[in-house]
Order: sequence, then structure tokens, then C-alpha cells
Amino acid sequence: MRVITQQTLGGPEVLTIVDAPEPQPLPTEVLVRVKAIGLNPLEARLRAGEFPLIGRPPFILGWDISGVVEEAPQTWRFRPTSRSRSRKRSARV
Repeated sequence: MRVITQQTLGGPEVLTIVDAPEPQPLPTEVLVRVKAIGLNPLEARLRAGEFPLIGRPPFILGWDISGVVEEAPQTWRFRPTSRSRSRKRSARV
């Protein structure tokens, strides 16, 4: 899996694409294979350090996602191959 991360605060030049391990979902989570992400205006301000909402780097941006469900708990309405769009609510990747 590839992620966009940053090690310091700053402009777009601090963003780097790196390989990361495949996430292992918790029993209450859905695993989505992301096909597209969006960096919204708030994330640009977080990247620059204007809002300390998520602490100091390193962190991963790209909270608005679109993709396909790969794993989901049996009790959820989502099933593998369901299409999904979402806004990530936690820093867990």
C-alpha cells in the first residue's frame, strides 16, 4: 500500500509517497481498497501547521476516499465488492 505522508510541517513540498504495511482491520472496522483520495482545504492548513488538531508529524493526509470494500464484519450492511466513499474519522490507517 502507498500513502502520502509528511515528516515536517510546511507546504506541498513536504509531502512524500511511501510504502506502508497493509492495514489489519479491527472486528468493528471495514477494510476499503482505496481507488482515489482527496486532499481538502482543511488538510492543507493542517499540513502547514495552522491547526494543531492532529498533533505533530509524522501523519498521513488524504481523509476523503473512494474505493471498494474488501473486508467487513458480518453484521454490517457493507459486503466485499461494495463501492464506498467516506471521510476517514481517525488517524488509524
